[in-house]
Amino acid sequence: MNATTIEGWIKSLGRRYEVLIAEGLIPSQPLRELYEGRDRLYLEPTLGLSLSFWAETKRLETLFITLIKSTPSTVEYKGGLPKPLTSMMTKSDIRSHFGAPLEWSDPVKIPQPVGMTGGWDAYRLDPSMYPNIKLICKYNSTFQVKTLVFTLIDKGHD
Repeated sequence: MNATTIEGWIKSLGRRYEVLIAEGLIPSQPLRELYEGRDRLYLEPTLGLSLSFWAETKRLETLFITLIKSTPSTVEYKGGLPKPLTSMMTKSDIRSHFGAPLEWSDPVKIPQPVGMTGGWDAYRLDPSMYPNIKLICKYNSTFQVKTLVFTLIDKGHD
């Protein structure tokens, strides 16, 4: 995977699964439920990347990029990222580039296998390029970015 593909997926948030396949933006793979009755369906086009679709409409709502393994089953993404993002960033790097977060969470201790987290920061992306999209940066206990989450701000449902 490369930065151009990732950028295309970010700009495609809000679009439907069938359209993304027809335009060749995502692989023609079936969506899957993590467990029966879930309101979200997933596509994992490569290791460490996951696309989340609202089950009712098959609308792409979220792109998850795992940069640092945080559980035994987690797999890290090893490909390119759109600038200014890199695979090795800290909370300070993110705040230096994006400024003060729109929303944030302090570090929290959660049950194992995760344990202590470094919290998260959320930023609204430039609306002229990315309408209705925010970036959430999740940090590990040493404040390295462990996950990037690009998601719709207004999903149109609860």
